[in-house]
Amino acid sequence: MSPARLAVAGWLLLLACAGPRAVPLPEGDPRPSALLAAFAQQVESRSALRGSARLAVDAASGKGVAPVRLRARQTLVLERPASLRIEVQGMLGATLAVLATDGSEYAFFETGSRHFESGPLTPDLLRRVAGLELQPDDVVAALLGGPRLPPDLELRAAYADAEGGVQVELEGDAGSSRALRFDAAGQLREWIARDPDRAAWSATYDDYADVSGQALAHRVSIDTGSARAVLQLSNVELNPPLPADIFRLDGLAARSDAEGG
Repeated sequence: MSPARLAVAGWLLLLACAGPRAVPLPEGDPRPSALLAAFAQQVESRSALRGSARLAVDAASGKGVAPVRLRARQTLVLERPASLRIEVQGMLGATLAVLATDGSEYAFFETGSRHFESGPLTPDLLRRVAGLELQPDDVVAALLGGPRLPPDLELRAAYADAEGGVQVELEGDAGSSRALRFDAAGQLREWIARDPDRAAWSATYDDYADVSGQALAHRVSIDTGSARAVLQLSNVELNPPLPADIFRLDGLAARSDAEGG
């Protein structure tokens, strides 16, 4: 068994221990393929999201990195694959900071200090701003209910639990692997991603509610190993019409100039 497959099997064992007892499904059982097909269709049907969120981030300290404990209210706008706009809200809805990226460039503005920075998107952007070792496309995928699965992934094993849920193990030729856990209603509850060039990370989903005819998790927990972020969503719109310039950076520059930055 390859190291990637051993890792995913270990994660699935942990999932099984944490929840109802899981037993292997026989080869040819139709449930894993049906769940994965429905999941892929859901991913393709969700291109954008707008809403509010309460964010809690707790990140451990590391070499050259201070511990982070962040609590904030935000408004969010995001669009696949990696466009993201976050406005941090203070008392009475005042905007404290704005982060915007179109997936290649970014801008960050703090209202109080009038600090403004912009430039090419860097791998450490979200770590610097929020203590998360993630990229914008990771956050976008997680909040939309899951990422597109790499095309080389193949189903290696599946398990059923006593409550009707199904856990699946996927492995790719290049060493990537995924573990996904669905509940009895077919809703994704957890997935774990592992790729050769980065640390494993996971997302869990709770508080499902209807949004535009789709069941969307309103509580998303992201664990990167060094940090945990929990987002409680509200006032969510799926696939809303978005202004063409909402992820553009010149709007933030104009705001900085207007406020004397």
